[in-house]
Amino acid sequence: MIRVTKSKMFVLLATLVLSLAFAGVASAAAAMPKTIKKDGMELVHLRQAAEMYGYSVKWDGKENSVTLMYTGKMTEDKMMDDKMTGDNTMDNKMLDDKMADNKMMDDSMKPAGQTIKLWIGSKKITVDGKKINLDAAAVLDHNNTYVSPALVTKYMKPASNM
Repeated sequence: MIRVTKSKMFVLLATLVLSLAFAGVASAAAAMPKTIKKDGMELVHLRQAAEMYGYSVKWDGKENSVTLMYTGKMTEDKMMDDKMTGDNTMDNKMLDDKMADNKMMDDSMKPAGQTIKLWIGSKKITVDGKKINLDAAAVLDHNNTYVSPALVTKYMKPASNM
């Protein structure tokens, strides 16, 4: 028979709790777009954020620009996160049906911009043809475009009215 002391049991339980905590952090981190620090500012990986919020991404090498077109197909994980942060008593059947049918979001869940265009090295972007200045320019890092989190939260992320 194995004899378990209180200290061994404590170490075992602590290890289990920490492994569960790290697993949760790792899965949450996988759903979030990558970030980098550039000139003291944190920037977000554009393609990951765009696809998460239902945008297609088109690169134009001649102009060094990126055009985002809203497709209305937010990832299932993001739909679940956004819906559940509002009302946790939501009917799961309704959520399953919405995801299974792959329907477009209702008007309250549409982002601020349907078409967003930005240029590498410029703080200027256009959102549905309207010129806007951001706090940081888009940058390339290892052939990936990174942008200010403000672009994502103000112009890509759907407004939640819950």
